[in-house]
Amino acid sequence: DCNACACHRMSDVQRSSSTDSGIDRLTSAARALDKVQTGLKLVDTVLKLGEGAGLPLIPAVCSAARGVLQVVQASRIVINDVLSAAQRTIDVLELLQLMAKNVEHMDVTSRTCVEDRMRELQRLLEDVRSAVAAFGKKGWLRHALKVKRRNAFSQLDSEITAQLGLLLTFYKITRDAHIIDRLQAREYAVEAEVQRQVAERNAMGEAVDEDALENDSEVVRSIAVASGVSDTEFRSELLELGDEVRKGSEKVDQVLEMQRKVLEALSTNPPAPPPPPPP
Repeated sequence: DCNACACHRMSDVQRSSSTDSGIDRLTSAARALDKVQTGLKLVDTVLKLGEGAGLPLIPAVCSAARGVLQVVQASRIVINDVLSAAQRTIDVLELLQLMAKNVEHMDVTSRTCVEDRMRELQRLLEDVRSAVAAFGKKGWLRHALKVKRRNAFSQLDSEITAQLGLLLTFYKITRDAHIIDRLQAREYAVEAEVQRQVAERNAMGEAVDEDALENDSEVVRSIAVASGVSDTEFRSELLELGDEVRKGSEKVDQVLEMQRKVLEALSTNPPAPPPPPPP
């Protein structure tokens, strides 16, 4: 019957995806290892310095930063956007370390102002942790294609840098090249690619929703490039996307055809890996 044929074709796709096209990219876990280890060491340093300097709410903010890094560490898939989120977390820690070294005696009014900014940083880092968790497991591709996704990385990134800017102003810390770099917007390649695809379709008057994007082989292939994950890992995620929609038999043929095109493109014309996130 139709479902049996669909399952048979799905098996063909699975077999065709079992080989690697030879793209020389590290697996997700290996790419994230050094960054996470650096960040976790920095958490301990900042916590000790901040407590000694009396920096308000430093234990809560450090705990939230540790939470982000631990989720990255535990993730089975680490796309470029998650690496950028980990780097942003390290940026926060480095700037808090600088503040702790420059902290002066604060009056009650000043302390209240700093506490408000630190409390907001804690909340934002907890939101980053939730966003990272959603991308660290199977199903991340479908999650990335959600056009109205809450807690977009770029939005959180903007709000975090705004809070850091206010704190730096309060502590009257001179913004040298090192600090300015830490306040620059980080790149979230997958999110940016989805936004670009949506904008193009809006401009042409086409339907823009998850179904339209996930059934377009060019969209999915562009995300394969933007994600930065290995070819083998992306093939596995592509099959996961197919499993999610197999229950709707009217969509099976569309999804299988999309998968066939993407897998064929990855095998015959592997994309060049994207540039790594900024250090």
